[in-house]
Amino acid sequence: MARDDRLTAGQMLDLVVRIRAIVRGQTRESFETDEVRQLALLHLIQILGEAASRPSAAFREGHPELPWTQMIAMRNRIVHGYDHVDPDIVWRVATDDTEALLAALERIVSA
Repeated sequence: MARDDRLTAGQMLDLVVRIRAIVRGQTRESFETDEVRQLALLHLIQILGEAASRPSAAFREGHPELPWTQMIAMRNRIVHGYDHVDPDIVWRVATDDTEALLAALERIVSA
């Protein structure tokens, strides 16, 4: 059975919304001291990277506005290089990079 690329894009959108909710109202300093929030964020980013690996090549090529390679690489870093994950990068991904990602996924899902 072929994967439904639109369904996966919808799942990715949901993950981005959840990531943004976790950091909403937080500061970098409060994030640093909240281990549960850190773990939740890492988990959601990991799932997002896994989801990014699932759409067909044609779908990914048709949506070059999404950072497919970077999302998958971030998942791989969290899973395989967990002892070298930089919290500053995680924070930046969750707070800065998700804004454009959210907008792009909303356009894709609503098309």
